[in-house]
Amino acid sequence: MKNQLSVAKFGGSLLDVEGKGIPKILKSIRELKTEDSVGPIAVFSAPTGCTDELIHIGESCAQTMPASVDSIFKIYTNIAAAHVKGKFAEKAKADLDFYSKQTEDALARVHRRFSGSTKAKVLAYGGELATSALMSRVIQSYGIDCACVSPHNWPVVTDDDFEDATPSLELSQKRLAAFTKPLHEGKVVSMAGFFGSTSDGLETVLGRGGSDLSAVFVSCLLKGEFETKTLLYKDVPVQSADPKVVKGQKTEHVAVLTYNEAHKASMMGMKIVQSSAIALARQFSIPLRVVPIDEPENFSAIQSENTSTQIVKCLTGKTGCAILTMHDAKSRSLEDSLRIWERRNDFMDLGAETLETGERIRDFLFLDSDYLKKNEEKLKGFDEELKVEYGLGVVTLIGDRMKDSHGVASTAISSIQGMNIKRGIFAPHTSQIIIVVEDKNVKAAVAAIHLKMPELNKLPS
Repeated sequence: MKNQLSVAKFGGSLLDVEGKGIPKILKSIRELKTEDSVGPIAVFSAPTGCTDELIHIGESCAQTMPASVDSIFKIYTNIAAAHVKGKFAEKAKADLDFYSKQTEDALARVHRRFSGSTKAKVLAYGGELATSALMSRVIQSYGIDCACVSPHNWPVVTDDDFEDATPSLELSQKRLAAFTKPLHEGKVVSMAGFFGSTSDGLETVLGRGGSDLSAVFVSCLLKGEFETKTLLYKDVPVQSADPKVVKGQKTEHVAVLTYNEAHKASMMGMKIVQSSAIALARQFSIPLRVVPIDEPENFSAIQSENTSTQIVKCLTGKTGCAILTMHDAKSRSLEDSLRIWERRNDFMDLGAETLETGERIRDFLFLDSDYLKKNEEKLKGFDEELKVEYGLGVVTLIGDRMKDSHGVASTAISSIQGMNIKRGIFAPHTSQIIIVVEDKNVKAAVAAIHLKMPELNKLPS
């Protein structure tokens, strides 16, 4: 029998800049330590807003504008003052001094561009690495034996796509002792999410939301020796819609999502789990649990099997989208460039159409209109006549069982009569029905369709 091990990721919103969530995090760690044979491994994100602030600081340095990381490290110092006790206070100060100096030294090397390994080092040393070191001292202060994974000989070894790196199981397996040694000594392990390292020691990060990928990857890495369980702690449970959007309506807890449903929901606005983390979990059949820290019994399982009878699991809205229109003959080279060279998957082909003039055009829906705004002139290198319609949003119904049910799209559309529907992408076989509306109507459309959820889930198959 393998020892049971939980890999628990704690998001930045749980920690927050004042450390208010620390008692809840400690409670969860204690419970996991009691339940399991070893561990847990606690994977930490930086407090909410810290990564964005570090990017702002780095970009200021790139423009030769003086910038300091004092605002970031003041957050850590305040958390340490409130939660680190006794002999561990001096150790926490030394840790933070080290990470502050490393971050400042990396910023000093920024010249014109804030990018590559230097950017990765600033974000990780000023964010997740400092956070995990601080949290290890917090955990120790509350009487729990804890070891922090050092950035030296970092065990998550990646390729050299510095700002959106992919971890390598083969290379990382050579560094398992960073985890197994403290686990066998009976310690909790604190580690930084988001952070990676090339085999020759250059810093990388795992893309936005990469702490999810860190947790899933560590579970994959250790599943040969331990019975691993992957827990992604959040501040709220996964629900049928955002309660802030459907005010006054009762939302349903979503108990089970397939990998496919979770991927589609996250991509279209719910941000349940990072897409790369879901893809890795699916590849290695690693079930995930999204756990609301205040209601751990109301977790959502993400797995291969769909054990729910619900037709529509959840409804999500996303603003800031756009439709790009260009000549069909020139569209393939653009699509290949975006998918292969830039590794973008946040757009979809809406198909081609022949106009009455005989001209053949193709439309693409982009989920990030800011990317188009920043790069529109560059994209015109593929087709100088391309056009972009901004100010759009999408409302998406998610559910694997929609493909076997009739009337989902028509019921949804009937609930938003009077709104300007720009496009409908009715693809229930892909577990999603997408309705493109104006940005200003996204929330109202989500609320109106959500009122129909009981009806949608009683449609005949």
